[in-house]
Amino acid sequence: MKKWALTIWAALLVVGMTPASAHHSGAMYDREKDVTLDGVVKEWQWTNPHVYLQVLVTDKQGKTVEWSIEGGAMVNMKRAGWEKTAFGPGDEVSVVFHPLGSGAPGGTVIEATNKKTGQVYKYHG
Repeated sequence: MKKWALTIWAALLVVGMTPASAHHSGAMYDREKDVTLDGVVKEWQWTNPHVYLQVLVTDKQGKTVEWSIEGGAMVNMKRAGWEKTAFGPGDEVSVVFHPLGSGAPGGTVIEATNKKTGQVYKYHG
């Protein structure tokens, strides 16, 4: 019985040590495509578990569409040079990203340029 309990405890310990990055995949993004959009920042969400850049883009029909561009965890973005103050509402931006495979207005960021400051932020998460 003691051996059985030790085996279960060891198994739980190993499972508990599995990297958190394995909790989801990026399969929803089309990593074969890079899309570039120019727009205006609605919101820069410097939050965990992932940061988001909400960008308002005017489409070909003149309609404003909100795009949700996902980044990595704050700590990873910070290591890549991104900052909490990188973007503010109303800032003009150019964003390069892998789009959602579904065609919905969103994706995962590759690079973002704040046109106001000229700062270019890159991320390869």
